[in-house]
Amino acid sequence: MRETVSGDNWDNLSDSDWNKKLDDHIAKFNEGRGEVKLPPPPHAILDNEYERNILNKLVTEDLIRHFADAIGDPNPIWRDPSYAAGTRWGGIIAPPLYESCISFGSSFGGRLRVPGVARLAAGNKHEYFKPIRPGDTFTIYDKYMGFEEKEAPGKAYRLFIENVPRYFINQREEIAAVATGRNIYMATPPTKRKMRSNKPYADKKRHHYSQEELDIIHRGYEEQLAGVGRRGAEVRYWEDVVEGEEIKPVVKGPYDVADACARTTVSCYVYAFAIKWATMRKHLSHHPIDPETGEYRIRRDWHYDDKAALQYDIPYANAAGIHNEMMLVHLVTDWMGDDAFVKSMDSQDRRMNFLGDMTWVKGKVTRKFVDKDNDHVAELEVWGENQDGVVHTKSTAIVKLVSRAE
Repeated sequence: MRETVSGDNWDNLSDSDWNKKLDDHIAKFNEGRGEVKLPPPPHAILDNEYERNILNKLVTEDLIRHFADAIGDPNPIWRDPSYAAGTRWGGIIAPPLYESCISFGSSFGGRLRVPGVARLAAGNKHEYFKPIRPGDTFTIYDKYMGFEEKEAPGKAYRLFIENVPRYFINQREEIAAVATGRNIYMATPPTKRKMRSNKPYADKKRHHYSQEELDIIHRGYEEQLAGVGRRGAEVRYWEDVVEGEEIKPVVKGPYDVADACARTTVSCYVYAFAIKWATMRKHLSHHPIDPETGEYRIRRDWHYDDKAALQYDIPYANAAGIHNEMMLVHLVTDWMGDDAFVKSMDSQDRRMNFLGDMTWVKGKVTRKFVDKDNDHVAELEVWGENQDGVVHTKSTAIVKLVSRAE
């Protein structure tokens, strides 16, 4: 199955021919539904930024702590071996979404890279079957699930969702986790592209925070450091959960370059100099040219630098979608306490979260039930909301709780 499609001559087609060519390519990709693929070996120097292999094969206490630091979560269960030894787990375990440190993305690459098609991360579904512990080692494989077209009423583009589950296999040959990555593709035919004049987020302005707003933010951080709102060692019993209960919000931000770099060091593929060039050189049309230096810039620079974002008609640098998802973990694990286990988090990236924006992580209990595994679980709706009340990320979390009936 082809990994990419050529952009040659696409802009010279009529809209009907362009759509037919697009449909033909998507049909070819969908013929490979169910295909299982191993990523390149960890030592490989990749020639495609979107083709992701193992990032960190070995789970360590240090990397778990760094992951918690990148979330901004001071919970001792992620960082203090003495504290963690006193929990039901008998030691440190990894938080949800830690599997993005092991590996993030897909070995199938970012497909459908042609003129008129814009690709964005749409969020991930994270499923957990075993705790991830220091000393575990992992292999991975991917299973291609293809493209599905979605309704896009009133839009100039056609909308497609691509799904690729990545399976995380520990040294005991157990599937510890599955992360299903979703990509959104917005496909705009040539004439409709030329007619389009609006730019996304054209009215976005960076917010200047008053001293009163900053005091509220800093007070929220002081409460986190003091453990306010964290359930911790106090067991949250399933029977005591109240549907509709609102959860104490957790503050994050204003988002800045240091926050973006913290995420990059733990759950992103770090490329520099010759290694960075290797990932770009076969796909230079997808990487912008710096107007000041004349050199290509790796596409992901739009997560760190406003000038890079402007080259995509985006006003400011923006947080990576996976980091937005990681922020939501903090609220879930604070609420549930040390004895609970997150079975899944199904997340959607709804809007961009820009450098300079706040995130108030909010949530509520939507229901409690006994699931198909006979586990007593609570369903939480959690979301990240900026200073203007705009939701940029949302997730449905399923949390296994201790029941007094057990």
